[in-house]
Amino acid sequence: MKRVLTAVMLLSLAACNSGDSTAGQAGTLTLRLTGASGNDGAMLMIISGGAVSAVGTPAGYQIATNTDGAGTHVMVVGNLTAGAIATIVVPDVSQASAYVATVVQVADRTSFALLDPVRYQVTISR
Repeated sequence: MKRVLTAVMLLSLAACNSGDSTAGQAGTLTLRLTGASGNDGAMLMIISGGAVSAVGTPAGYQIATNTDGAGTHVMVVGNLTAGAIATIVVPDVSQASAYVATVVQVADRTSFALLDPVRYQVTISR
């Protein structure tokens, strides 16, 4: 009987200590652009795959965001070059692979002409 009581107490203690061990760690993911042509001035993308708490951007860019059922719409304006163009704050960085950025529109910086968004890719990583 003593062994059974000890086992029950140990299991109860383990259950109490597990607490938030499955809770995700909030943090920042980086969006990186590839395929920039050198005269790109604005990009609209949709981030899907999970909740986004905040969106930021490196110096030199301006940003506007909106969230709806499709995801978080992000417009980045400036002299777009390959590399980091934005950051997102998410509730669980271990789920980074679930997030996808789809480039919807890109505009030329000088003429404002729409460019083919297929040429551009945005990757999301820790």
